[in-house]
Amino acid sequence: MNAAANHEGFTRASATRALVAACSVAGLHSDQADLLRLGENAIYALPHEGVVVRVARSDTGDIKEKVAKELAVARWLMSQGFPGVEPRDDLPQPLRAEGRLVTFWEYIPPNRTEPDVADLARLLGELHALPQPDLKLPVLDPFPTMWRRLELAQGVKKQDVDFLSEACARSEAAFHSVVAQHPKGLIHGDAHRGNLLRRGDQALLIDYEMVSVGPQTWDLLPTAIAVDRFALSRLEYDAFCRNYGHDITTSESYEELRTVRELGMTTWLMQNAQSGPAAEEFVVRMESLRKGDRERRWHAL
Repeated sequence: MNAAANHEGFTRASATRALVAACSVAGLHSDQADLLRLGENAIYALPHEGVVVRVARSDTGDIKEKVAKELAVARWLMSQGFPGVEPRDDLPQPLRAEGRLVTFWEYIPPNRTEPDVADLARLLGELHALPQPDLKLPVLDPFPTMWRRLELAQGVKKQDVDFLSEACARSEAAFHSVVAQHPKGLIHGDAHRGNLLRRGDQALLIDYEMVSVGPQTWDLLPTAIAVDRFALSRLEYDAFCRNYGHDITTSESYEELRTVRELGMTTWLMQNAQSGPAAEEFVVRMESLRKGDRERRWHAL
């Protein structure tokens, strides 16, 4: 990662510069790019080009491995006929631009009918039933990413960073014990409604950055947590469980896994919690974690 990018951090402005530079190399027009999301990556839509552009936070070795894995997983899923999104391999990728790695993906136009959690359950069932891919996949471990976020934290209170660091330290050993005790298989790693799209009548599962090998119940966590945190109705959750065939909240390891997942969600938000809605939401999440309040409503950003 170059010095300028490291000093400025991952902002809308710095990500956009990387977008413009990469699109120039790829021969794409970026003047009407629409920023869809700024989180672990910056995601831009170029509807007139039929392309979605993902700008990673850096071009360091760990990020390079993640990007290479994501592209390889997408290609493998396509070979299996799995309903996902294709990398645009007619374009040069990944590209280094402004100290960041940039990849190009198929653009899926907005659909009047949004996918729901029942669609997510069916897609997870299909994903978990696939054969083990002939790819080098890591074992599920969200902690290195969380530790990196905490180490690089800027613009948030030190006491919040200290609290999250202590919470991660308390949970890490127990998490690894749970992972070691459960059968492992292919998992998406970040399976929530926000990673669904619809092409015509078909729901698609996207974003393969966290694909790994681990307990497949990990992919059920976001939907279970959404009942308490994001006001998902019990009716919708019951449909999710019926379609997948399992309710993770009945598992002995649910509370421990939920804690880890919520720490991951909060450290993710922390990266952009310097001002505005993200800062306000970060306060809400920190208060609920400190109080051990499992039913405090959170807001998706």
